[in-house]
Amino acid sequence: MRLHPDLSTALDSVPVPQPFSLEAYLKLIQRIRGRPLIVHDLPDAAASAVNGLWISSETADHIFVASGARGLLRVHIVLHEISHMLLDHGRVGGNTEMALRRLLGPALGAVRRGAGRSRYETQEEKDAERLATLILVRANEPPDDDGGRDAGLRKIRQTFGYE
Repeated sequence: MRLHPDLSTALDSVPVPQPFSLEAYLKLIQRIRGRPLIVHDLPDAAASAVNGLWISSETADHIFVASGARGLLRVHIVLHEISHMLLDHGRVGGNTEMALRRLLGPALGAVRRGAGRSRYETQEEKDAERLATLILVRANEPPDDDGGRDAGLRKIRQTFGYE
């Protein structure tokens, strides 16, 4: 099985730093998008509704992560929200924009886009989850001697349809 062209294009649009660090990847995203990217903890009261949220305002991208998420879970939530950015998801307007502005305050400015990580019933959520996983796979691929990808991992990806 081949990757959908949108997933493949998005995966290749930002080089994954080796060795991987989330901070280095976030800096690349900021540079490519030409705007600040700020990661916040979600208020504890939001934990039952969502564990990750991306909001694009007029001036910056904001990613909100469940405050209890640590380690690989936190990294995966952030990558899921970045995946929404890379896949051009989350057009917001009308009542949703007004609710987000009331919730997050006037300092955020006008909300242009947004997406949340909670349930995976929509194709956008499934695609963002798959892309986040693929970014993590790429982040953990050791390069072989000639700068290509490790043959064993390549075989695993082919077997499970991630090539």
